[in-house]
Amino acid sequence: MRRGGSQIANDSEGESMKNHTVTKQVMSLTDLSACTTVAVDLAKQVFQVAGEDALGQVRYEERIKSREKFYAFLKGLPAHVEVLVETGPGAQAWARQLQDQGNQVRILPARLVANHSSGAKNDRNDALAILRAGRDSHIAGVPVKSAAALGMQALHRVRQGCIRRRTAIGNQIRGLLLEHGVALAQGDLAISRTLPRILEDATQPLPDMLRELIDELQAEWQQTGIRIDVLTGRLEVAAQADATAKRLMTVRGVGPITATALLAKHTEPERFANARMFAAYFGLVPDQHSSGAKIRLGKMSKRGDGYLRGLMIQGAHAVLRQIKPDSEQPDDRRLLNWLSRVGRKEAAVRLANRNLRILWKLLQNNDIYSRQPDRQAA
Repeated sequence: MRRGGSQIANDSEGESMKNHTVTKQVMSLTDLSACTTVAVDLAKQVFQVAGEDALGQVRYEERIKSREKFYAFLKGLPAHVEVLVETGPGAQAWARQLQDQGNQVRILPARLVANHSSGAKNDRNDALAILRAGRDSHIAGVPVKSAAALGMQALHRVRQGCIRRRTAIGNQIRGLLLEHGVALAQGDLAISRTLPRILEDATQPLPDMLRELIDELQAEWQQTGIRIDVLTGRLEVAAQADATAKRLMTVRGVGPITATALLAKHTEPERFANARMFAAYFGLVPDQHSSGAKIRLGKMSKRGDGYLRGLMIQGAHAVLRQIKPDSEQPDDRRLLNWLSRVGRKEAAVRLANRNLRILWKLLQNNDIYSRQPDRQAA
């Protein structure tokens, strides 16, 4: 009997301690007023929130299960609270709302936030990882874009998607023909001119069903090309209507597509200490594998925006193709020297790096780029 009574007493005491611990923990994680930084793991309907004080102690955690409640939560945040989110769908819209109501907001790259994650993959650990990444001063936040910049960015993404679909259709046509022993050359000209002759040639070993299918694919390929031309025309019109884009296009190798893409990126060039760091932001610098006193430089790092980096390199290739071997212009002589020393591909990367440094300067003033004049002619 005594043993049973002792057991009951111990159980009662343990339950009391358990309740006390739970109550203390809940209280310590609901003190939003003590938080200076709040991290949010964004989603469509469920939002995980975690907050910490000035000493880095987690003081608040909550799981919000509707967009309406999350909107009300943001409206109730004190003005001194900084909000951290990671890049992803909806991050820019919520960031603009927070800026409009006076809160400071930082959008952290999701790839770098993942380096601070620990434990299992769930919303709570993701929010805590955003908090830890926010303490890392070496992680630069993504600029908050305006609605107009996001619209321009959407135009570029739709155009890029059409280009990928058109390329995939062309490759599919070549693959289907090759299965029947018909080799179609690379390039758009082969599909637009050579393919119709192949389909009309009765001597080709192609089943009627396949001829009809490839004819449909060719029609889709042509329609996608028309769509690309329409989107390209919109970008060209937007570039001519923007004074900054027109100044950027004075640089050789920078056309309306690249200029509008850079403006839509909204890079905020004043964030970079110099032009070299601006070019490194887009991955147009050698990757490092250094240790101690040994400095090892590898291939191109390819960090940053791959789309814009690709446009810069494509523009550089276009410039190199147009250079005359007997040109006496100082810029041309430099490019010809690069071509003879390192080859066409590396010369294009060097020119893209140089153009980005020039663009960094143009984005901070109202100047236009003018090439160095020929000293002999002067």
